[in-house]
Amino acid sequence: MNNIDLIKQAVDNAEGSKIAPQFKSLFEELRAEQLAEKLVVEHGLVEAKQEDIEEEFESLPVEDEEEDFDADENLVDMDAVSSFWHELES
Repeated sequence: MNNIDLIKQAVDNAEGSKIAPQFKSLFEELRAEQLAEKLVVEHGLVEAKQEDIEEEFESLPVEDEEEDFDADENLVDMDAVSSFWHELES
């Protein structure tokens, strides 16, 4: 029995089965994604609504406005710092 036959058998066995309560939310989320993908495929991209934009904005990580230069050398121009100290020592 190949993989396709196994999948078909699993689908046939699952027909009419109820979803276990612990998987209900996962199923709903996957179903919503599937429906959204189908909508985009059939009708193209849809305009973003203000609600969608606000929801996406709220999910973005908040960054501190103050940079901690001691914590991350990548935020500091280390060549400029090195040349400054080099000139002081000369």
